Amino acid sequence: MSKRLGTPYKRGNSDVIENFAPAGGTAVAEGMAVALDANGDLKAVSSADDIVIGVAGICEHKRQSVVRNGLEVYVQLDSAAAPVIGGAVHVTAAGKFTHTGGTQVNATFATGKVSGVNSKGEAVECAAIDFAGGL
Repeated sequence: MSKRLGTPYKRGNSDVIENFAPAGGTAVAEGMAVALDANGDLKAVSSADDIVIGVAGICEHKRQSVVRNGLEVYVQLDSAAAPVIGGAVHVTAAGKFTHTGGTQVNATFATGKVSGVNSKGEAVECAAIDFAGGL
C-alpha cells in the first residue's frame, strides 16, 4: 500500500501541524522540506542557507499544511538516498531527504525506502521520518 506524503501516521501529543500561504500562490510538493521566505510565506527549500521548518503537506484553500513535529511522516527521497531505520536524516539543497550529505536535521528514519503517492496520484520514492522535537 502506498503512503500519503506529508502527514503523520502516528498521531498523538508529538504532532504539530500549521498552515501557511505558499509563496507566489504556488504550493510546495508534499513531502518536501520547506522554509519561509522573507515575507513569511512558505517555499520549498532551495539552498543550504534555508532554515528547514517542516515537511510540506497538502494544499487546500490557498493555504498549505506543514508538519512541524511528527512521528512516521512520509517524505520525498533524493534519488541517491539509502535510508536506514534509526539513521540520521539530511536535507539536500533541493529540499529532498537523504541519509547523508546536505544539512542534517533533528530527525531519524522510521522506515527504509517505500512507495508513496502525492495528491496527483503520482508514485514517488519516500521514507518515514520521526521528528518529535521539530526539524
